[in-house]
Amino acid sequence: MQSSLPVRGWSMPSCTRLAGVTLAACLGLSACTGRDILAMRKHPEQPEAASVTAPAAPFKGPALAAATDYPKSPDSPRPQPPAEFASAKNPLQPTPENLAKGKAIYDANCAICHGPSGLGNGAAGASLNPKPANFSTPIHSQLPDGYWFWRLSKGGTVTPFSGAGSAMPPWETSLNQEQRWLVILYEHTFSKK
Repeated sequence: MQSSLPVRGWSMPSCTRLAGVTLAACLGLSACTGRDILAMRKHPEQPEAASVTAPAAPFKGPALAAATDYPKSPDSPRPQPPAEFASAKNPLQPTPENLAKGKAIYDANCAICHGPSGLGNGAAGASLNPKPANFSTPIHSQLPDGYWFWRLSKGGTVTPFSGAGSAMPPWETSLNQEQRWLVILYEHTFSKK
């Protein structure tokens, strides 16, 4: 039985055969591709390559300054904290328990921008300008506790950070004093303070 298709010389059986051959070819290709994709997913995990990090040169120069180009220049001295923060000392000791607590708070709140290793390379930090601080730089081992507590408490809401567009939130509104000091203890592990 012939069909009245708009293309001359085509019949219903030949269209059906063509559709069947096309369908079989597509299924065959997709099955092959599907197996290849599944095989790619089953690769054994590769061991992480050992990274060689050159020791950082000791920081030379003042860690704090009255006038500074920071945060535009990440290697510049940091601004001096206000008097109410300047002499603050961390009341907590870097015990394994305190470091574990600090790490948990850091991982939940800070790693998204500063990265899991404190290098300033967190997923959310990639689009920020200025970039989040890299806590492994030599200057960070020289900064006094008062600076750290001020910066963590006030975030980017104070000069010069607000003028530079810092996106860091003021953690004093969501972390209590002990939690902030715990985070600072943990952040010191990145700079070996």
